[in-house]
Amino acid sequence: MTEQRTPRQAAVDWLLFLRDDPDDEELNARFREWLAEDPAHEQAWANINKTSVMLTDAPQTMWEATPVKKIRFGRQIEGGWLHRLLWPVAGASVALACGVALLATPDLLLRLRADQYTPVGMTKDVLLTDGSHITLAPRSAIKIEMAGTERHVRLLQGEALFEVRHDESRPFRVFADDFIATDIGTVFDVRTDATTTVVAVRQGAVHVASLRVPAVDRDLHAGEWVRVSNGQPVAGMSAIEAIGAWRGGTLITDDEAVSDVIAALRPWTTAKIVVTGQKLADQRVTGTYDLRQPEASLRLLVTTYGGKVRFFTPWLGLVTDH
Repeated sequence: MTEQRTPRQAAVDWLLFLRDDPDDEELNARFREWLAEDPAHEQAWANINKTSVMLTDAPQTMWEATPVKKIRFGRQIEGGWLHRLLWPVAGASVALACGVALLATPDLLLRLRADQYTPVGMTKDVLLTDGSHITLAPRSAIKIEMAGTERHVRLLQGEALFEVRHDESRPFRVFADDFIATDIGTVFDVRTDATTTVVAVRQGAVHVASLRVPAVDRDLHAGEWVRVSNGQPVAGMSAIEAIGAWRGGTLITDDEAVSDVIAALRPWTTAKIVVTGQKLADQRVTGTYDLRQPEASLRLLVTTYGGKVRFFTPWLGLVTDH
């Protein structure tokens, strides 16, 4: 599941990278490439810098004096670009605090909605009152409804492995986005994010249906999976041992895009990983990776294809294709 970042999200990433290491020539070159790729990037960069200046109560003339197309980089502070484009030193702590609050808010709201939640890098075992068992992957959240004849679990975010105690009189259903997975006596994995939902069966069978994609209405058996990404359904087969292998700290990939593998590593690390370069992101990879050492696994994955991984702080990592 490839993370689709908006120009504004990417601009925030670049602002943080450049603030932390403004004199890095390679980083500046990468930034210039990104800025030139699309007029929307220029506009997003302009907007995010304007917001940063407002956060620190800087005079509006700071912004107006620096058109985006005339941005300069490198060690030479030409026209005071560092002063105008990045946060003033005196106000950096204020803006950073605002940024941290904004970044933290989504998970904070998620925790308030969820009955069970797992933070970065941690899994959790949940035993339901009916004897069914759920393992939550890192940064995952569920809401549980076990009343009367209803056994419903809603996966709000992330990934979970379900081991269901079958009961025909009380169907066990998992809701994820517009997906409904109904147990037919099984062990199955469900993963969901902003654009993609995947259901894969490790044992037994499950019925899957999608409210928005009529083509998805079928039974899945051991080794089978179905994925809907941006409304497009795809089905296939996978090695049974690969399904839910993350529970033991292992990621098993089979002809998957590098971008999808990186997305699978993200919940296991506190670092925000940003990928530039579509060529690297589209490479196909088959292998086994240690989720307990996500940074080392990321380096192994990326360097195999000639890419580079650079961590500017423990919370920010940049992946480039060369």
